[in-house]
Amino acid sequence: MTLRRVLTFIPLLVLAHALAATGPLAQTAATASTLYQLAAASGYEDGCFDPCACPVHITDGLAGTWRMTPAPPEPGFNVYAIDQVNWFLPQADLRITGSGTYRIGGEFALTHQLTLDLLIDGRPLQHFDSGRVLGGGAFPAIDITVSMNNQVCHDTVFHVSAAPVVPRLVPYGLYGSDYLEGCFGPCDCAVVSKPLSGRFGLLKIRSDVAGTDYAVLDLRWKVRASATATANDSYPVAGVGIYRTRPGNGPTAGLPTQRMTLFLEENGAPAVRFDSGLVPFSSPGAGGGPPKKIDIDLAANGFACNDRVYSLKARRGTTATMDFGAVVVDPAPVSVTPVP
Repeated sequence: MTLRRVLTFIPLLVLAHALAATGPLAQTAATASTLYQLAAASGYEDGCFDPCACPVHITDGLAGTWRMTPAPPEPGFNVYAIDQVNWFLPQADLRITGSGTYRIGGEFALTHQLTLDLLIDGRPLQHFDSGRVLGGGAFPAIDITVSMNNQVCHDTVFHVSAAPVVPRLVPYGLYGSDYLEGCFGPCDCAVVSKPLSGRFGLLKIRSDVAGTDYAVLDLRWKVRASATATANDSYPVAGVGIYRTRPGNGPTAGLPTQRMTLFLEENGAPAVRFDSGLVPFSSPGAGGGPPKKIDIDLAANGFACNDRVYSLKARRGTTATMDFGAVVVDPAPVSVTPVP
């Protein structure tokens, strides 16, 4: 018998204390979103659980961020909407996006529940649920496990350990960047180029001897019809993503490499995945920090024949602000003062 099926009584005094601890966040966050970052204790499992047995059981770490916003409460429960899930599996190098809901409360015992609808690279949308389980006393920190099949027989499981984080972004401003649409690789057709302006920020989420990984956040771009186009002849681009840098260990034979994957909402449309693949770069940051310049191309279709490409040239700046805001970007390009 598991905690998923049975709720053990918790004295009302303990429950009242735990709920009181959630009050200040609920009040201060009532009109604002909160950025959550996964801790090192988070992880991924895929394979067989009791009572089944099979030879394959895959485990991996889990890193990334998501946004959590207060939602209308339900009887006895505070409710939070989750979106901009921006995760990845470090060893498998898989990206994960999605949205969901977190509930915390209860009449006789403090319980919480996390439900997520996630897209894992190459898979259809999948639903994950923790069930309503005992816990939540450390809120606003969250420690909970979600699965597709209640961890019975073959299942996919995420252990989510996360807490709010004050974003300290490394800011980047675009210069000389373009949006390209047309033929690439062996195909032959005209390529249309449009100026791209704006900015984004990097938040370091993981680092080891193999390299450093960043969440791409506060992405605010504009695609203009031409270099002289007015605001009416442009459209906004927003989104999130993952940027990974490698100093050149192992199979790269001393050549520093980078990879950026972005999920972009173009003019309010559903997010589209753009990926650079693993490519070399020549401007690594000092001491493994973020590079001064990022020069990278990201394609929607692997640069194969008819494709759409964002050709990014960005410089690291000195100041930035976090804005979870949305698809509507600044009315004019946002300048970023480059580092010396």
